[in-house]
Amino acid sequence: MKKTAIALLAGLGLLISNAANAHLVAFGWKDQGNGTVVFYGQHWHGNQSSAYSDNGGVRIGVWDSNLSAAAQATNTWQLFQWTGFINDMGGTAAQNDALVTNGILDGWAPDTGNFGNTSSDNDWFYTIPFVIGNGTWGLFTGTNCCVDTMTVPGEFTLTGISSVPDGTGPGTAPPSTASAPGTFALLGLGLAGLLARRKFTK
Repeated sequence: MKKTAIALLAGLGLLISNAANAHLVAFGWKDQGNGTVVFYGQHWHGNQSSAYSDNGGVRIGVWDSNLSAAAQATNTWQLFQWTGFINDMGGTAAQNDALVTNGILDGWAPDTGNFGNTSSDNDWFYTIPFVIGNGTWGLFTGTNCCVDTMTVPGEFTLTGISSVPDGTGPGTAPPSTASAPGTFALLGLGLAGLLARRKFTK
């Protein structure tokens, strides 16, 4: 009886350990309409009060179809940080599909083998806007426990992005996107000054 109890506890511990190998269960994305996209990571670590990573962020790059998942050169992929969080959004496949239907996300994809299709897995981190287009990409955080753990890199197909050409990126936001409002404001001030000067000289 004692041996059976120990065996059951060991088995339970193994199940918990295996389940804890992947706290990041899906990715989502939203086109900002200005040539950049915000990326989302769905996890089951519970509600958060700040964004953080146990793996230094999320790496995104070109998937090499000639290599296995474990052999992907993830150290060469571009690194992006989780900069914000959203609690209690989506969860199951149907609930995540509703996020797309309602325009909150443009698309989402499960981390195959780790997605539990559970409504309580409804907390997300997200990145700053960056440049990435539709296509098949490799994504990986890392194996460090706990909040954004992945067991191996994953291959994901992005769709629904319209403001970035297909296959573009990943990369940081183009300077023109960030500076556009300031440029227009300076142009407006310059024109106003020019008109005032002409009026004064008359």
